[in-house]
Amino acid sequence: MMVMADNNFLIKLVDDKQTYRLLIQALERGEVSLGLCTPVIAEFLVKDDNFDRATFLSKVDSFIQIFDFDRKSAFMSAKLFRDLLDTDYIKQNNSQRQVIKVDIQIISITLANSISKLYTADKGIVAIINHLKLPIEIVDFENDELMGLSLFQGHSE
Repeated sequence: MMVMADNNFLIKLVDDKQTYRLLIQALERGEVSLGLCTPVIAEFLVKDDNFDRATFLSKVDSFIQIFDFDRKSAFMSAKLFRDLLDTDYIKQNNSQRQVIKVDIQIISITLANSISKLYTADKGIVAIINHLKLPIEIVDFENDELMGLSLFQGHSE
């Protein structure tokens, strides 16, 4: 099963060694495949020049699939943004317009690649998905068990 992950999820993996170890084991066993879209990788690496983040990406490279913001994603992104323009969502969140654009890119790459689950605790991404009633299941890794993976069952923070 392919699951897209956002920047916040990657940061948690780097910061939380227990969750990182459990996810690596799940990846090695083939319980899940992790998708990363290029805007997420950029967000992950731009926040600081953290050696741990670059090292993390190299360690999981064989278990992840990178998804680019390609033509199909661009068309999807434009459609989602138009759909939001038809509502009050953009007006209500205009101060966050650049953040909304990145969130839409992440969502559009997820949809364009037919990925139905997204690891995120990002309230903006969740709000857009819910507002547009998009077919993406959100797995809030801050509050939920990670996708029912056997390795994560019984894991306590």
